[in-house]
Amino acid sequence: PPPLPYAYDALEPHIDATTMEEHHSKHHRAYTNKLNAALETLRGDPATKALAKLGIDTLLQRLEQITDSKLRATVRNAGGGFVNHELFFATMSPDGGGDVVEHAGLNAAIVSAFGTMAMLKRALSLSALEVFGSGWAWLALDRRSDKLVVQSTPNQDTPAMDASTVPLLGIDVWEHAYYLKHQSRRADYIKDWWHVVSWPEVARRYDAARAATGKAEL
Repeated sequence: PPPLPYAYDALEPHIDATTMEEHHSKHHRAYTNKLNAALETLRGDPATKALAKLGIDTLLQRLEQITDSKLRATVRNAGGGFVNHELFFATMSPDGGGDVVEHAGLNAAIVSAFGTMAMLKRALSLSALEVFGSGWAWLALDRRSDKLVVQSTPNQDTPAMDASTVPLLGIDVWEHAYYLKHQSRRADYIKDWWHVVSWPEVARRYDAARAATGKAEL
């Protein structure tokens, strides 16, 4: 997979180096390799060759066009795992955390949707806690309403499977994301994760999502 923009120990003490190395170099690598193999299979079949040329988000929105059920499941799980982890790692930073978003547009959107940053954190944390088994909790932009929303997805499903939803921030609550440090204490992991959230990166993704729908800040 692509290298991280920071060292494995850079998020200490909140996210430990061993977990980061395992998560990135083994789990993310496995999703990346499985996705590449699935894309190679799609490219090798004239009936699905065009699908392999799509961006991964678009491909995940067209899973029904993959008629082979096993290959479809691989693209769903490995493709979702790839895009989810790319976002997860990109939206964390050694300089992350804080309760103030230095971006007028994103800050206004948070206030509009949740009232305060504290209420956003409460909503997203609760969503992450309530995921049954393995999955993700998300802050996303609903393009239809131009509003921020909190939602969760099971397994490696991603909000990007719906073309009208753009994930901006996600927390991985698969046990591999936290078990080495936090064991079964998912709530403690979530609290620690907030200390490394990169709000500048979330703001960048917010601007890009709104620009793509013609609603960029003037």
